[in-house]
Amino acid sequence: MKYCIGVDIGGTKCAVLLAGLSNGIRLLSKIQFPTEAKKGFHHTKNNIFTAIRRILVENNLSPHDAAAIGVSCGGPLDSEKGLILSPPNLPGWDSVPFTEMLTKEFGIPAFLQNDANACALVEWKLGAGRGTRNMVFLTMGTGMGAGIIEEGMLLRGENDMAGEIGHVRMAQEGPVGFGKAGSFEGFCSGGGIGRYAQQKTREWLDAGKEPVWIRDGIPVECVDAKTIGDYADRGDEDAKEIYRFAGEKLGEGISILIDVLNPEKVVIGGVFGRSENQLRPSMLEAIRREALKRSAGVCEVVPAETGEKLGDYASIIAACYAMGIDPAPEEETSPAVLRYYEDLFVRYPDLEPARVDLMRAYLLLRRTYQRGGKLLLCGNGGSASDCGHIVGELMKSFRFDRPLNKALAGRIAAQFGPENPGAARSLCGALPAVSLCEHTSFFTAFCNDADPSMAFAQQVIGYGAAGDALFAISTSGNSRNVLNAVLAAKAVGLNVIGLTGKDGGKLKALCDAAICVPGGSTAEIQERHLPVYHALCSMLEEYFFDVSAEEKK
Repeated sequence: MKYCIGVDIGGTKCAVLLAGLSNGIRLLSKIQFPTEAKKGFHHTKNNIFTAIRRILVENNLSPHDAAAIGVSCGGPLDSEKGLILSPPNLPGWDSVPFTEMLTKEFGIPAFLQNDANACALVEWKLGAGRGTRNMVFLTMGTGMGAGIIEEGMLLRGENDMAGEIGHVRMAQEGPVGFGKAGSFEGFCSGGGIGRYAQQKTREWLDAGKEPVWIRDGIPVECVDAKTIGDYADRGDEDAKEIYRFAGEKLGEGISILIDVLNPEKVVIGGVFGRSENQLRPSMLEAIRREALKRSAGVCEVVPAETGEKLGDYASIIAACYAMGIDPAPEEETSPAVLRYYEDLFVRYPDLEPARVDLMRAYLLLRRTYQRGGKLLLCGNGGSASDCGHIVGELMKSFRFDRPLNKALAGRIAAQFGPENPGAARSLCGALPAVSLCEHTSFFTAFCNDADPSMAFAQQVIGYGAAGDALFAISTSGNSRNVLNAVLAAKAVGLNVIGLTGKDGGKLKALCDAAICVPGGSTAEIQERHLPVYHALCSMLEEYFFDVSAEEKK
């Protein structure tokens, strides 16, 4: 599996992330720490480099196991040259060749992207903008920035300053944002809404009116966008009026983007996701009033979908975009395959949290078999029995017949001759799978001569080849011999699927797909494992051995 390291640099905190790039982005590990910007560039840089080394060690990787390092940082910057150019929240970061420093230190390529642009790429590939060619992403956080996707490409501008919509003046007077009174950021960012709310509070107090938040003991200087949003959701008319005004200004700003860029979607993060119900009515009214009807008619305004993971994905996707790696997970489109998939969650709704990883596991297995690979399986006790059960479903007909293809059937008939004319009909198509739990002679010999916890690992070394897959089953996620098998599989070049319970234990972080099922005991977890692997086997059989409904009868 390909790995990628992400570095998210902010004025308040930084994060270093490790992700796997097998069928989409899978976040594996994260280290977060205060930026401590006042201590200067070298202090923060050293902490970032230390965190990169730590996250590699904790995941048993070397720098060269990673394809690249992606960096997401606030502007101004030069993404092409990898320079960070004195961001206002990072004093002392003056013309810092940060990607060059990373490459020199770790020996792998590094790529830099403006944080708003990186977030736009995330929502375009993984979130609410999937499938669009023309999209605008608005940050709507402490500030207001934008990332623009135009004709299927990220729009950066001549010197990486495209998308600074927060600086556009919306009125001659108003809250200050982006260093300008009456700016789009001043009216519509989280910080701007908070400042406008404080301004209105003071005006109401001067007029002898006491808003409810003041009566509740909140000082004027502590009033912010979240405070007002909470009161608006409770039905307070003063708070709702503040958000109605912010929504109107938001609609006016979006109208400019609609007229100039003609996007299919405007995706908004931050405050909009929390307070869409308060902002949307006046926003839409302003768009109807201000934007070109033909352009507005094809544009949808939606909240960001990736939620709290948006910032985590941003640094990873910065590297993916630069390297030409499409991070969007592959999808299954066959209605017959999806029928088994969806039916599982109808019958077992408590498995819903495993939905994404189940599909990821299916697609990983599908690619393994498409490329001529095989599946190895390991587990202990009841999980060992499950391994044998899965082998049975994959190696022979499961839900319907799997007649051999005509070419192979002909060769079988020729080999068996006229004495056994039904030989080809007695055999069926198979998906190669090997349970490592059923080799008694090997197990007794190895466990007598060596460390028993390494037995599965030894089998992986013997049977496994790059491009194969390992299906590791552990109800706790902490079975030592299973974890050792996984580490050996990663060394050999196998993809790893985990089937476990609760939080997944140590196994979860090591897998390309980790299906974690609920359950208060081993028995309850195993009861949920069976329908999960039956669904997987059914989906694979449908994909590889699909025959007509008449033949299935």
